[in-house]
Amino acid sequence: MTARRSHALSDILETPDWVGDALSSSRRGPQARTQGSTAGAAGSTRTPARRETAGRREERRRPAPARAAGLSAPMAGRLLVFATVTLLLFGLVMAYSASTAQGYFAYGSHWYFLKKQLIFAFAGVGLMLVLSRIDYRVWRRFAFPLAAGVAGLLLLVAVPGIGATINGARRWIDFGFATLQPSEFAKPAAVLLAAALIVGRGAPVTTLRGMVRVVAVSLLPLALLIMVGKDLSTTMVLTLAIGAVLVAAGSHWRHLLGFGLLLPAVAGVLILVEPYRTARLTAFLDPWAYADTSGFQTTQSLISVASGQVFGVGLGNSVQKFGFLPEQTTDMITGIIGEELGLVGLLLLIALYGVLAWAGLHLALSCREPFARLVCAGLTVAVVAQALLNLGAAMGLVPILGVPLPLVSCGGTSLLAVLAGTGIMLNIANNRRSHIVASPERRRRAGGGRGDRRPHGAGARGR
Repeated sequence: MTARRSHALSDILETPDWVGDALSSSRRGPQARTQGSTAGAAGSTRTPARRETAGRREERRRPAPARAAGLSAPMAGRLLVFATVTLLLFGLVMAYSASTAQGYFAYGSHWYFLKKQLIFAFAGVGLMLVLSRIDYRVWRRFAFPLAAGVAGLLLLVAVPGIGATINGARRWIDFGFATLQPSEFAKPAAVLLAAALIVGRGAPVTTLRGMVRVVAVSLLPLALLIMVGKDLSTTMVLTLAIGAVLVAAGSHWRHLLGFGLLLPAVAGVLILVEPYRTARLTAFLDPWAYADTSGFQTTQSLISVASGQVFGVGLGNSVQKFGFLPEQTTDMITGIIGEELGLVGLLLLIALYGVLAWAGLHLALSCREPFARLVCAGLTVAVVAQALLNLGAAMGLVPILGVPLPLVSCGGTSLLAVLAGTGIMLNIANNRRSHIVASPERRRRAGGGRGDRRPHGAGARGR
């Protein structure tokens, strides 16, 4: 005990290095100080190797940057896994409950839709685990090829005999045993491309020119190809995700405001050129006046949610799923959830998406590496924005958009795309490189290649 106290006292009374140097310098006198300055001047002529070693020592002495308040990045990743897996299991239960009637009457089996969803769920979880093991920095190099591949798939949708038309929309590639919706993969591909452009050279988003360049390269081509399939809702989600990337990158608020004011004007034009979109907007303003036509889906969804009241009619006891509520397994599954589980079930669903949003955005804030931060922000907003649009449409808060509820609705492509993005974010959460701030000297050395850039003989000692 006495030894510990003596050690603690000696640590407290220990004289700092700079104080000792000043005292010794004052004792030596002017002549010694002059000699010290001459030695310092001579030391400035050290070899590049010694200067590099001194720079490393100085870099070690610098205080570490403050970490983001709250959970650590690995803990945020675990919370993200919890929210994702819980929503996935919740979706499997509700997918079965909402699809039993349709599966039996259309395909002769209560389990038809659940079997298909289970296949995609296992494939998506496997994809998530694989991507969580791949260094996220790889996607910075492959962002352009990935976006080009998705654009190629979107072009195939327009090819007769390959693209499938469902409910008047041409958005799928028909493989016979299953369909693929390439627009779902366009969201993570666009986010990765935008992040790569911003972090790379020539795209300073703090300027209007740089911001326009990012939007023109990462958003417009994919958005135009998606609009060929008359998919305005996915285009809106894609735009919101790229907007989140621009906000996280530090774009000027005036440029963002102009970008935000331009979007409603463009959306208004796209609504007016398609009669069915105009009818949906009119029905949104007064759905009960068009309850037999364009407002039928909205009114039936509201009836479903109102029938559930607080605790719902019970899991599996929905009446609306027997042909009354259209698209009850995909776009309108929220109505079935509200009917069977009531207000409690809807609040639980919203809380899970809130946890997912908090974990994803907290992970983005904790990332010091720019590419990781932008990717987390964009992927999180893509999922949460789509969920909010689906919930809002089911409750009559926004017009009918036709977007599935992420991780809950039946739909294999949407499930694969969301779980793939989650896998990338999990690698960021567990990758220590995403939380390290590299010094300018280290970044220059990393950008100059892996080879040794020192002069010949710089690393050799005097012989």
